[in-house]
Amino acid sequence: MTEPAPPPAPITLLLPDGQEIGRVLLYERQQLDSGLWMYRIGVPLWQTAAGGGVEPAEYSTWVTSEQLRPLPGVDLGRIPAHPRTRTSTPTRWAWLLDGRAHGRPATVHAEGCRNATDRAHPLGTMQALDALARPGTTACTVCDAAEVLPPILAHGQDDVPSSGD
Repeated sequence: MTEPAPPPAPITLLLPDGQEIGRVLLYERQQLDSGLWMYRIGVPLWQTAAGGGVEPAEYSTWVTSEQLRPLPGVDLGRIPAHPRTRTSTPTRWAWLLDGRAHGRPATVHAEGCRNATDRAHPLGTMQALDALARPGTTACTVCDAAEVLPPILAHGQDDVPSSGD
């Protein structure tokens, strides 16, 4: 008999504009091959119900620790953690570009990402960086793309002198 999953823990979600959504639910933690820990949360929302009206719903997504703040007195130690397994050979990066579809932006994924569609096509690292530098292209946060590629693009940007220097 399998043991039931522990209940989720409440946690605060920090939005990019500084707003906070208090008491979202933290379900699990997973370490990516890059070493980054990602956290699966559920954000309570409302949705239109069949036949009219509204009903409760939950939006689930993966975020980094920088997007979360623990609530005082809440024990996060019981949340399932899935550490990466170390391999004896280094990982070779391969990337996929999922083009724009149905109003969604183009997305760069690591090869093997479960969120990549069958429309995605392979890219080398330089091609992935070029694609990600284009406006409207995002890096997937489910796989290692968001952890690996944006820091490469940003490397040295703080050292670039402005035209007024």
